[in-house]
Amino acid sequence: MDLWKSLGYEWTFTWCGVGSREVPEDVAPILVWIGESMALLGGVLCTGDATGSDELFYRGYLKGLEKKPSLPPAQIYFTKLKNQRGLQHDPVRGYHEAERYDTIYEARAIAFKARGSFEGLFPSGIGLHTRNAFQVLSETLQDPRWITVFYAKPANKKNTRWNGGTNTSIQISIMHGTQRVNLYIKEEREKFIDWIKKQLIKRGVEIPLMG
Repeated sequence: MDLWKSLGYEWTFTWCGVGSREVPEDVAPILVWIGESMALLGGVLCTGDATGSDELFYRGYLKGLEKKPSLPPAQIYFTKLKNQRGLQHDPVRGYHEAERYDTIYEARAIAFKARGSFEGLFPSGIGLHTRNAFQVLSETLQDPRWITVFYAKPANKKNTRWNGGTNTSIQISIMHGTQRVNLYIKEEREKFIDWIKKQLIKRGVEIPLMG
Protein backbone atom coordinates (compact mmCIF):
# COMPACT_ATOMS: atom_id res chain seq x y z
CA MET A 1 0.00 0.00 0.00
CA ASP A 2 2.98 2.30 0.50
CA LEU A 3 3.70 1.75 -3.19
CA TRP A 4 0.16 2.83 -4.07
CA LYS A 5 0.51 5.98 -1.98
CA SER A 6 3.83 6.83 -3.62
CA LEU A 7 2.18 6.52 -7.04
CA GLY A 8 -0.66 8.85 -6.04
CA TYR A 9 -3.47 6.28 -6.12
CA GLU A 10 -6.64 6.69 -4.09
CA TRP A 11 -8.77 3.86 -2.72
CA THR A 12 -11.24 3.11 0.06
CA PHE A 13 -10.77 -0.61 0.75
CA THR A 14 -9.39 -3.83 -0.67
CA TRP A 15 -11.41 -6.94 -1.38
CA CYS A 16 -10.70 -10.48 -2.48
CA GLY A 17 -12.61 -11.80 -5.49
CA VAL A 18 -12.15 -15.53 -6.15
CA GLY A 19 -14.09 -18.68 -6.91
CA SER A 20 -14.77 -21.56 -9.22
CA ARG A 21 -13.41 -21.78 -12.73
CA GLU A 22 -16.85 -22.98 -13.79
CA VAL A 23 -19.39 -20.15 -13.65
CA PRO A 24 -22.86 -20.52 -15.23
CA GLU A 25 -23.64 -18.18 -18.12
CA ASP A 26 -26.47 -16.51 -16.21
CA VAL A 27 -24.21 -15.79 -13.22
CA ALA A 28 -21.10 -14.62 -15.09
CA PRO A 29 -22.48 -11.10 -15.81
CA ILE A 30 -23.15 -10.67 -12.09
CA LEU A 31 -19.48 -11.26 -11.24
CA VAL A 32 -18.45 -8.75 -13.89
CA TRP A 33 -20.97 -6.24 -12.52
CA ILE A 34 -19.70 -6.70 -8.98
CA GLY A 35 -16.11 -6.20 -10.13
CA GLU A 36 -17.09 -2.93 -11.79
CA SER A 37 -19.32 -1.73 -8.97
CA MET A 38 -16.80 -2.44 -6.23
CA ALA A 39 -14.25 -0.42 -8.19
CA LEU A 40 -16.69 2.49 -8.36
CA LEU A 41 -16.97 2.27 -4.56
CA GLY A 42 -13.18 2.58 -4.31
CA GLY A 43 -12.50 -1.10 -3.70
CA VAL A 44 -9.27 -2.58 -5.05
CA LEU A 45 -9.67 -6.13 -6.38
CA CYS A 46 -7.21 -8.76 -5.15
CA THR A 47 -7.47 -12.03 -7.06
CA GLY A 48 -5.65 -14.82 -8.86
CA ASP A 49 -4.78 -15.60 -12.46
CA ALA A 50 -7.30 -18.39 -13.06
CA THR A 51 -10.14 -18.49 -15.57
CA GLY A 52 -13.73 -18.31 -14.42
CA SER A 53 -14.42 -16.25 -11.30
CA ASP A 54 -10.99 -14.60 -11.11
CA GLU A 55 -11.19 -13.51 -14.73
CA LEU A 56 -14.79 -12.28 -14.48
CA PHE A 57 -14.13 -10.13 -11.41
CA TYR A 58 -11.04 -8.76 -13.14
CA ARG A 59 -12.94 -7.96 -16.32
CA GLY A 60 -15.44 -5.97 -14.30
CA TYR A 61 -12.73 -4.19 -12.34
CA LEU A 62 -11.15 -2.99 -15.58
CA LYS A 63 -14.49 -1.46 -16.58
CA GLY A 64 -14.67 0.33 -13.25
CA LEU A 65 -11.07 1.49 -13.60
CA GLU A 66 -11.98 3.27 -16.83
CA LYS A 67 -14.45 5.39 -14.84
CA LYS A 68 -12.25 5.73 -11.77
CA PRO A 69 -8.62 5.90 -13.01
CA SER A 70 -7.32 7.09 -9.63
CA LEU A 71 -7.60 3.51 -8.33
CA PRO A 72 -4.58 1.19 -8.18
CA PRO A 73 -4.55 -1.66 -10.70
CA ALA A 74 -6.11 -4.94 -9.64
CA GLN A 75 -3.70 -7.04 -7.59
CA ILE A 76 -3.16 -10.43 -9.23
CA TYR A 77 -1.28 -13.12 -7.32
CA PHE A 78 0.24 -16.12 -9.07
CA THR A 79 2.81 -18.84 -8.57
CA LYS A 80 5.75 -19.36 -10.90
CA LEU A 81 5.06 -23.09 -10.59
CA LYS A 82 1.82 -22.68 -12.55
CA ASN A 83 1.69 -19.25 -14.15
CA GLN A 84 -1.68 -19.55 -15.87
CA ARG A 85 -1.56 -16.25 -17.77
CA GLY A 86 2.17 -15.95 -18.41
CA LEU A 87 2.48 -12.90 -16.16
CA GLN A 88 5.74 -11.23 -15.16
CA HIS A 89 6.30 -10.05 -11.59
CA ASP A 90 5.59 -6.32 -11.62
CA PRO A 91 4.00 -4.86 -8.45
CA VAL A 92 3.59 -1.47 -10.11
CA ARG A 93 1.18 -3.11 -12.56
CA GLY A 94 -0.36 -5.24 -9.82
CA TYR A 95 1.31 -8.54 -10.80
CA HIS A 96 2.69 -10.49 -7.84
CA GLU A 97 4.71 -13.67 -8.17
CA ALA A 98 4.29 -15.34 -4.78
CA GLU A 99 7.80 -16.78 -4.69
CA ARG A 100 9.34 -13.31 -4.88
CA TYR A 101 8.27 -12.46 -1.33
CA ASP A 102 10.07 -13.39 1.90
CA THR A 103 6.66 -14.13 3.40
CA ILE A 104 6.20 -17.13 1.08
CA TYR A 105 7.06 -19.66 3.80
CA GLU A 106 4.63 -18.13 6.27
CA ALA A 107 1.99 -17.99 3.52
CA ARG A 108 2.57 -21.68 2.82
CA ALA A 109 2.11 -22.49 6.51
CA ILE A 110 -1.15 -20.51 6.58
CA ALA A 111 -2.41 -22.36 3.50
CA PHE A 112 -1.42 -25.69 5.01
CA LYS A 113 -3.34 -24.90 8.20
CA ALA A 114 -6.37 -23.75 6.20
CA ARG A 115 -6.38 -26.82 3.99
CA GLY A 116 -5.37 -29.32 6.66
CA SER A 117 -2.91 -31.13 4.41
CA PHE A 118 -0.96 -30.91 1.16
CA GLU A 119 -1.12 -34.66 0.70
CA GLY A 120 -1.52 -35.69 -2.93
CA LEU A 121 -0.59 -32.28 -4.33
CA PHE A 122 2.16 -31.59 -6.85
CA PRO A 123 4.44 -28.60 -6.10
CA SER A 124 2.37 -26.50 -8.52
CA GLY A 125 -0.76 -27.31 -6.52
CA ILE A 126 0.93 -26.30 -3.29
CA GLY A 127 2.00 -23.09 -5.02
CA LEU A 128 -1.58 -22.29 -5.99
CA HIS A 129 -2.87 -22.83 -2.46
CA THR A 130 0.00 -20.76 -1.05
CA ARG A 131 -0.74 -17.77 -3.27
CA ASN A 132 -4.29 -17.83 -1.93
CA ALA A 133 -2.92 -16.54 1.38
CA PHE A 134 -1.62 -13.46 -0.42
CA GLN A 135 -4.97 -12.89 -2.11
CA VAL A 136 -6.71 -12.72 1.26
CA LEU A 137 -3.96 -11.16 3.41
CA SER A 138 -1.71 -9.27 0.94
CA GLU A 139 1.93 -10.04 0.19
CA THR A 140 2.91 -8.77 3.66
CA LEU A 141 0.26 -11.01 5.26
CA GLN A 142 -0.52 -7.99 7.45
CA ASP A 143 -3.33 -6.35 5.48
CA PRO A 144 -6.43 -8.58 5.42
CA ARG A 145 -9.00 -7.66 2.80
CA TRP A 146 -12.23 -6.08 4.00
CA ILE A 147 -14.32 -8.81 2.40
CA THR A 148 -13.92 -11.98 0.33
CA VAL A 149 -16.49 -12.28 -2.44
CA PHE A 150 -16.55 -15.70 -4.07
CA TYR A 151 -18.54 -18.09 -6.22
CA ALA A 152 -18.19 -21.71 -5.11
CA LYS A 153 -20.50 -24.64 -4.50
CA PRO A 154 -20.61 -25.75 -0.85
CA ALA A 155 -18.98 -29.14 -0.32
CA ASN A 156 -21.14 -30.05 2.68
CA LYS A 157 -24.61 -29.39 4.06
CA LYS A 158 -23.28 -27.22 6.88
CA ASN A 159 -21.81 -24.79 4.32
CA THR A 160 -18.44 -24.87 6.07
CA ARG A 161 -16.34 -26.16 3.17
CA TRP A 162 -16.40 -25.39 -0.54
CA ASN A 163 -15.36 -27.19 -3.69
CA GLY A 164 -11.99 -26.61 -5.27
CA GLY A 165 -9.03 -24.50 -4.27
CA THR A 166 -11.38 -21.67 -3.34
CA ASN A 167 -11.92 -23.51 -0.06
CA THR A 168 -8.39 -22.54 1.01
CA SER A 169 -9.08 -18.84 0.43
CA ILE A 170 -12.33 -19.03 2.37
CA GLN A 171 -10.80 -20.92 5.28
CA ILE A 172 -8.03 -18.31 5.47
CA SER A 173 -10.70 -15.59 5.42
CA ILE A 174 -12.50 -17.32 8.30
CA MET A 175 -9.24 -17.71 10.25
CA HIS A 176 -8.57 -13.97 9.99
CA GLY A 177 -12.09 -12.67 10.53
CA THR A 178 -12.65 -11.44 6.98
CA GLN A 179 -16.28 -10.95 5.93
CA ARG A 180 -17.49 -13.34 3.25
CA VAL A 181 -20.19 -13.48 0.58
CA ASN A 182 -20.85 -16.58 -1.51
CA LEU A 183 -22.50 -15.61 -4.78
CA TYR A 184 -23.44 -19.25 -5.35
CA ILE A 185 -26.08 -18.83 -2.64
CA LYS A 186 -28.99 -16.90 -4.17
CA GLU A 187 -30.00 -15.14 -0.95
CA GLU A 188 -26.44 -13.99 -0.25
CA ARG A 189 -26.02 -12.88 -3.86
CA GLU A 190 -29.22 -10.82 -3.92
CA LYS A 191 -28.51 -9.26 -0.54
CA PHE A 192 -25.00 -8.25 -1.61
CA ILE A 193 -26.19 -6.79 -4.91
CA ASP A 194 -28.79 -4.76 -3.04
CA TRP A 195 -26.14 -3.49 -0.61
CA ILE A 196 -23.88 -2.42 -3.48
CA LYS A 197 -26.69 -0.55 -5.20
CA LYS A 198 -27.56 1.31 -2.01
CA GLN A 199 -23.91 2.28 -1.51
CA LEU A 200 -23.62 3.57 -5.07
CA ILE A 201 -26.80 5.62 -4.71
CA LYS A 202 -25.60 6.97 -1.36
CA ARG A 203 -22.42 8.21 -3.05
CA GLY A 204 -24.22 9.62 -6.06
CA VAL A 205 -22.63 7.10 -8.40
CA GLU A 206 -24.60 5.83 -11.38
CA ILE A 207 -25.41 2.14 -11.04
CA PRO A 208 -23.74 0.20 -13.91
CA LEU A 209 -25.85 -1.89 -16.24
CA MET A 210 -25.65 -5.62 -15.67
CA GLY A 211 -25.14 -7.95 -18.58
